[in-house]
Amino acid sequence: MVRTESHCVKKIRFSISLLLIATIWTNSQAQDTLKIVAFGNSTTAPRKTVSKVYAVRLQDTLSQLGIASCVINAGVAGSHSGSIKDNNLHRVAHGMDRFEKDVLTNAPSWLVISFGINDAWQDNGKESPSRLSIEQYCNNLSYFIDQAKKSKIKPILMTPNPIGKKYESWRHKRLKKYMKATKRLAKQQEIPLVDVWALFYKNAFHQTDGVDVLLLDGMHPNDAGQKIMSDALIKIINQQK
Repeated sequence: MVRTESHCVKKIRFSISLLLIATIWTNSQAQDTLKIVAFGNSTTAPRKTVSKVYAVRLQDTLSQLGIASCVINAGVAGSHSGSIKDNNLHRVAHGMDRFEKDVLTNAPSWLVISFGINDAWQDNGKESPSRLSIEQYCNNLSYFIDQAKKSKIKPILMTPNPIGKKYESWRHKRLKKYMKATKRLAKQQEIPLVDVWALFYKNAFHQTDGVDVLLLDGMHPNDAGQKIMSDALIKIINQQK
């Protein structure tokens, strides 16, 4: 006598089939979603006084272009590119301390790297050293870029933004050296660069207050500044997606 499957067994098999279909669909959706990590300091991190930082704007614009994306904001206030053992004035996880957790573990398609202001900062006056030397700064950025490339992640370097008139000229000069080092490194590594420094000066050229019109407090980009950064990133990502 041929036995037919019980109603219960049929229901179980049907449920398993639905689960497999759902899993395949979810995996397909995940593969189609463009994942980006914005890795940096307080100029990247969310701020209460900014409506939309560049990471949020980036995801919004990609969505408007019909590109499903997930932009992870890995900006930490006070963070330099190194480790806390290099300079522990700000007791936070710095770039080297959190690169694996914030970047490699997330396995993004793109990595936006934005450091410099905290690295260059001089805490004890004009003649004092920066928190991290230019050599340390470049070595750290090179490590991020090399590890990203090994993991099939596309890196984008961003220069630090210029600081406003409230800060001493020697701080501008020191930060400018780190900006130039960032540009050289992007060229050496043959990766895309967002020259935030140049873009801010270009957009503020006819403004009485200069780059301060793009800054909240003489240091952190306001919404207008964040939009400039996001627009520049969109151009790169949309061209190479």
